[in-house]
Amino acid sequence: MEQSKAAIEIHMENLIKGHQNLWMGYKRRLLQVHRLLKELKPQAALSVSEGDSFIRFKPVSDHAGLNSLFFVYEIGRVFPNLRWRHLIGSDQELNYVLLTKPTSCLPAFSFSLDQQTTLLYWGERVPFLSTIKLRNLKLSNFVLKMNSPSSVEVSAANLVWPKSAYPLMNQELERLAADYLFNSLMPPVLDDGGEVWSESPFVLVGDRIVSFLTIHKTLCTIYEKTATPLTDRGVVNTKAAVIDRNFAVRRTRIDIPEKCIDEFIRREPPYEVVFVKAMRFRYDPTGEQRPYIRYTIYPFESVKLFGGESYGGRLLTVASMVLRERYLRSSDSFFFTITPEEFKWYLNKILSPLFHGYTSEQFSLRLVESREGLYALASLLRVYIPDGSSLTYPHPALFECFPSILESQVKKNDLVRFLRIASRYNQKAGSLQSDQKVFLIQELFKKEFGSILDYRTATLLRAPLYNLVNICIPLSKALCLYSEVKSYG
Repeated sequence: MEQSKAAIEIHMENLIKGHQNLWMGYKRRLLQVHRLLKELKPQAALSVSEGDSFIRFKPVSDHAGLNSLFFVYEIGRVFPNLRWRHLIGSDQELNYVLLTKPTSCLPAFSFSLDQQTTLLYWGERVPFLSTIKLRNLKLSNFVLKMNSPSSVEVSAANLVWPKSAYPLMNQELERLAADYLFNSLMPPVLDDGGEVWSESPFVLVGDRIVSFLTIHKTLCTIYEKTATPLTDRGVVNTKAAVIDRNFAVRRTRIDIPEKCIDEFIRREPPYEVVFVKAMRFRYDPTGEQRPYIRYTIYPFESVKLFGGESYGGRLLTVASMVLRERYLRSSDSFFFTITPEEFKWYLNKILSPLFHGYTSEQFSLRLVESREGLYALASLLRVYIPDGSSLTYPHPALFECFPSILESQVKKNDLVRFLRIASRYNQKAGSLQSDQKVFLIQELFKKEFGSILDYRTATLLRAPLYNLVNICIPLSKALCLYSEVKSYG
């Protein structure tokens, strides 16, 4: 790739060089992605371009099963207290005159990478995205389907360039995408911004400012005696004890919007919160300016999102964080296990420092004393499915690997069948010849669905089935785990 085609990353790096920790974090990210792509050897599936300031990759084929689906969303549709126009601020908007082109930055969820990302949009062949609505930060939920996934570039800077696309009208898929989005949210890394790249940041690159917004779910308690109203900003600033990305307690100052104060008063701590980290770095060749970093929390109730009143909301939030962690650290693409004893260990680690006098009875632990009870709790989150002694995580990239899922109502039983096909195919296909792989796919479909795929369809599935298990899922898991690897390593 010519350097001019990576102008955004080059421009961004020039802006952040004066902020040593952030810049070094970006360099670590580039090195990590470089090593991952080298280890995965994706030459048959991905075209990779690299330079001193960037790494980009895109599928070599429209049938690679990658980068075809993105969930564009209004955060308020997932968490009612929030709106993008409030989080981003009227002084920033989603639009920048970046270098020579007016650019809209859209918050989105990548099905391939199982994480939030930033779509950079210039209005090319996507007419349904109204520039007026974008300017006013008025978004709605929809799944964006790429006409040509091989034209969609992904950057190590968590930027994605969509081209020709259209909205996929499938309400069930939109609901599932929101569940996957919620599941992907983890507690924040509480540092000076150097590890923002591992937190799937929403990135806004301006002419002289780079802004990052990261969204997290976590638990916290508030030190009420330290609360200070800041009426000019419409918030109360206070000290809080927050569960961070290592599941440890960190004490830091946070903002609470005035409109949310009553909700905190009505509830008992520790609180389920959406933790929003806003960071702004201005071009500073002297290295003397301090970055703008602000933490804001918003209350939410997971039982209102998922039900499960008998378990209690905090238990659902803890389960979502712990199961995500266990899956990301598992060696299998879809299957992982956790025992009730292991879950209670995590629960004790997370809740004991926050909750004086904490007892298991207060958090309905009697309901997860057995594997069946624990897996019933996991099922409430709608992205985990019990399968014998294991839990399965139907990675959202399954929807890209098997486009036929999108042709009718999405059923969990069908997702598990597609998941088993992908898993068993990659277990058996390694030593087979080309035609034998096609016959294997037909055999697996007959076993799961009772019908045989036609030869052409089965042939087209060879590449996406391989890419799903050997490239897409390992890449997505490693990128989401980066900060943890660094913390523990």
